[in-house]
Amino acid sequence: MAAALAACLTGSLMAVSADQAVAVGSKLADDFNGDGYRDLAIGMPGKTISGKAGAGAVLLTFGSAHGLTGRHVYITQNSPNVPGAAGYQDFFGSSLASGDMNGDGYADLLVGSEGDTSGNGSVTVLWGGTSPFRSALALPSGPSYPSRMFGAGIAVGDFTGDSALDIAVSGQTSLRLYSGTFTRTKAPAGRDVSGPDSTSSGFLAAGDFTGDGKDELVVVQPKTTLVYGQVLGTTDVGYFTAQARLAGGDRVAAGDLNGDGRDDLAIAVSNPRLHPNGLADPSHGAGYITVRYGNRDIDGGLAPGGRVYHQNTGGVPGANSKEDEFGAAMSIADIDGDRRADLAIGVPNKTLGRAARAGDVVVLRGSAGGLTTAGAALYSQNTSGIPDQSEHADVFGSQVRLADFNRDGKADLAVSAPYENNGNGALWQLRGTSNGVSTSNVSLFGPKEYGVSSGSGIGETLLG
Repeated sequence: MAAALAACLTGSLMAVSADQAVAVGSKLADDFNGDGYRDLAIGMPGKTISGKAGAGAVLLTFGSAHGLTGRHVYITQNSPNVPGAAGYQDFFGSSLASGDMNGDGYADLLVGSEGDTSGNGSVTVLWGGTSPFRSALALPSGPSYPSRMFGAGIAVGDFTGDSALDIAVSGQTSLRLYSGTFTRTKAPAGRDVSGPDSTSSGFLAAGDFTGDGKDELVVVQPKTTLVYGQVLGTTDVGYFTAQARLAGGDRVAAGDLNGDGRDDLAIAVSNPRLHPNGLADPSHGAGYITVRYGNRDIDGGLAPGGRVYHQNTGGVPGANSKEDEFGAAMSIADIDGDRRADLAIGVPNKTLGRAARAGDVVVLRGSAGGLTTAGAALYSQNTSGIPDQSEHADVFGSQVRLADFNRDGKADLAVSAPYENNGNGALWQLRGTSNGVSTSNVSLFGPKEYGVSSGSGIGETLLG
């Protein structure tokens, strides 16, 4: 067992029987080794592997009683038992999602490789266990053609209402749904979601907006945000259709901000110039977020109207400047333990002093009335207690992740800056407390802590 654990922690994937029996695990959606602590997957899709630029890699860093640690697994498409091989601009790790797909109690990691096999793309399922990621499976991808970019977005949820997890995968021109039985050697064939809006897909999110125990799927595109759901009384994949159309955006996140038992949705237009949705831009190019609340009486579960937030909204820290990219990253979870989720917002292009594109993160708190600007906070590398300092083109806040890594009932904040120190990349961990995010005992992880080379771009993507 000690030898197996040592191999796991150095990233080796050792052969195991196809459907090896394992212990019960913790059943948390992001606890890959079953120890009861949430873990974090960190994508480095631009990393050079064996001389192949942009082949990509993924780090899994483990949670503990002290939160995230330097203990990790390192995976590429050249790792043993991982399908395929590292190739030029495969971008392994370009998207990440997780869930217990085979029902063994351990979370499994889904890794998108949108440039794989000359741009067709692929999605790999890395199986969890006491020593996770020792076996893997490629999802059957359906039609193959260049520039398909299958795996650009991945979401996991019970979309068909059969009490088992399903997988949705987007590409450049397709949306594919996998529903059925998953084992370590076989996945459902999947089928493309048809309909008038199926020719274009983007970033994905899953949430139960109606509170009926079944998830809806959100596909956000620049012009339109589509909310897909299962037709009432059916479980067949063929009845999974677009039930609502909302204003478009370029990022999306779901969670229960007002504690009413229904998920709510935040849609960001982080770069209104590059991704205009046809509506007036209240941020004047800096980026803004619209929050819509779950409602069981509306098709798709979300009201067409919502509340808008940007850096000139009263109570929100900072001020609008063109192309700040407010909302380029978002994550929703309960930081202070009040049973209402909070929203972390990345602003990676924010100029701080003379440091252009240094970046910061804004945190807005949830309340019984929904998202509020009361108690809003801003964090950057210039914030007292946060290691290092803001520098040109760090893009701190490129990715954010809220999750309870130390199992104290309060979500911690992980923030990445993939261009920190000339593209080395880094990850910061800030602890959640009853008073919000704390800047005491902040952890910083870089190439040394993760044992990767310079220029790896740590944190270009995070498990969302």
